[in-house]
Amino acid sequence: YDLCPCLALPESFKNAFAAMMDVSLLRDPVFMMIGVSNIFGMAGLYVPFVYLVDAAVLDGIDQNSASFLISIIGITNTVGRIVCGYVADFPKVDALFLNNICLVISTIAVALTPFCSSYASYVIMAIAFGIAIAGYISLTSIILVDLLGLDKLTNAFGLLILFRGAATIVGSPLAGALYDATQSYSIPFFVAGGLFALSAITSFAAPAMQRFRKQTHAPVHVEVLTPIDEEPSEDLADDDQPITMVPKIIQTAPSPSTEQPITSNITSTSTISNDDRKHANGGSAKDMNKEVNQMESVV
Repeated sequence: YDLCPCLALPESFKNAFAAMMDVSLLRDPVFMMIGVSNIFGMAGLYVPFVYLVDAAVLDGIDQNSASFLISIIGITNTVGRIVCGYVADFPKVDALFLNNICLVISTIAVALTPFCSSYASYVIMAIAFGIAIAGYISLTSIILVDLLGLDKLTNAFGLLILFRGAATIVGSPLAGALYDATQSYSIPFFVAGGLFALSAITSFAAPAMQRFRKQTHAPVHVEVLTPIDEEPSEDLADDDQPITMVPKIIQTAPSPSTEQPITSNITSTSTISNDDRKHANGGSAKDMNKEVNQMESVV
């Protein structure tokens, strides 16, 4: 019994809320592989954004030029999202494979950042990193639909954003702690590159996990032979011969209680002579004609 009906939620709202809170995807190995990949990738994603300028300044690059590296990443990232979306729209292009290539490029760009010594090398790294992370971010929804289906996109994307947020909170502070411990930006960039490498490895393993799941959950097809599927040349056994019932008409004698039916001896009105009409119990000609008509109708 509801003590406060005014606070009762509509059934449609309850169903929608239950669907949003469905965590059954956490038992899906394919989704968990993508989730782990995003945890590693997002943990290393913001390390260049936070520490690239300081690393460039330590290498003797002026502050304004070093700050412009972040703008280069942003500009190339914008262009890269458009390009990746256009390329992924081709029928023969696998969005997950394109995402994995972007992760590999991100790994190389971040891991080689400590070896940059000139401004041109930093610019090249910024361009490569900006384009690479464009595909990593913009292809997420397409990958989820390809792997899990459109009906699971909403829940899968929501849980994936939760994983990404948790990884982002941990990644940059961890890089800062490594810098405080080593007084060098090389270690944070190496760690970020290693995180991108782990993200690429787990993402490459997702298709194999999907194929394994399809093989283990493949439905067993049982063929049932129906009469339609039987070959027409198959001979039936004697016991399997169909029984055919043919109706047989038997002529029986008329019942004693009924009158003898009028046969087809009467063919026309011309067979009844005028003498018969005169001796018909004194009946009138009108009654006789009526009787003849009745006999004709019976015939």
